[in-house]
This record gives sequence, C-alpha cells and structure tokens, in this order.
Amino acid sequence: MNTRLLDVKDKGRYQEYLREAAEALRSGEVVAFPTETVYGLGVNAQDEKAVKNLYAVKQRPQEKEFARIICNLEEIDWLLEQIEAPVHQLIERFWPGPLTIVFSGYNRKDIGVRFPDHKVAQDLVRLSGVLVLATSANISGGPPATSAGEVMATMGGKIRLVLDGGPCRLKIPSTVVKISKGSYQILRIGAIPEEAINECMVAGPLPTNKKGHLIIQ
Repeated sequence: MNTRLLDVKDKGRYQEYLREAAEALRSGEVVAFPTETVYGLGVNAQDEKAVKNLYAVKQRPQEKEFARIICNLEEIDWLLEQIEAPVHQLIERFWPGPLTIVFSGYNRKDIGVRFPDHKVAQDLVRLSGVLVLATSANISGGPPATSAGEVMATMGGKIRLVLDGGPCRLKIPSTVVKISKGSYQILRIGAIPEEAINECMVAGPLPTNKKGHLIIQ
C-alpha cells in the first residue's frame, strides 16, 4: 500500500487534504492524524472491517478496546446526561485537552472518549461525519509517534493516509481516567498529572494560556 503524506500545515490545501482524509475514513481506511499529545490512528467505528484492520495494523489484542474521538460534547449528549456532577467537573476543566475518560458501566459496557485540543483532529472527525475510533500511532507496546515522520517510519505502507500537522505540542500521551458510578480511577498518568486530576474535585479551574490551552505544570 502506498501511504500518502498530506501536509496540512499548507493552509492553501488544508481543506482539500482534510476532505480527502475524511473520505478515506468513510471508506474504511486507517488515517493517521496529529493531536496535542501524540499522533493517532483513526477508523470508522461503524465499519467492522476497518476496525479489524486497525487492530491488525496496531498489533493490539482484540480484548483491548479503542477510544472514541469527538469534536464536540454534543456527540455524547446521551452519555453526559447519565453521569454525576464530579465527572462534569473533569470535562469542564480538561476538555478539549489531554484527557481520555473511560465511562464504566454505562449501557452495560466501558466507553472510552477523547476530545483532543487540536484543530486537525477536530476538523477530521467533523468532516468525516462518522463515529471515529482511535488509538496512538505506534505498534502496541512501542513508543507513540509525535511527528508525521515517526508515523511513516512505523506505519508507512500499512495505512492509507498520514496528515502531517507538524510535531505534537505536548509529546506525552493523554491521561486516562476510568469513571464508575460514585468513584474514579487513574489508569494511566500522561500529560495531566495525578495531582491535577485529584485536585479537580475541590479546586477552581486550572490555568490556561491565551489560546485557551491547558498549562501543564
């Protein structure tokens, strides 16, 4: 397979390249894209063959599920209506941003959700018009890619498209928090430190820069 590398830093071709990537997602292809943390691999969640292909490309065990990528909270209104106030605090302070929330026990299963603070990732999901499942762009157990070049080094020839948005801003995977009714558990420490998650329940809003990005301390 010939992997296309599309430079979305080129403002003149940004919309063209995003439309091409969105169409690839709709068609069942695996697409790599930048986020503020690391590069991700995304597929159409409603295409069973595409999801199986993502497992194969990632070399990931089938029992480990992928997270859903969203571009706005309206996409999961049905889920937000069921959660408790403390979870809303996490969402208000860290989304969009480097936090993956695993909602446990809702609709009788766990649902991982990530709302990246990155225009390319958000625009790709929005333009695709499909539910997007995603994972970090690396072979399972290996270091996550933080640049398009690193994605090409491990995924070149295995996936259809790589959107080159330049190096990732944080270069650290998202923090993963599992929410069960009445409790929470930090599954992975990432860009957001453990102290910030714990303090979220009692402290005020965390600081952001002029662009609205969370300041990771």
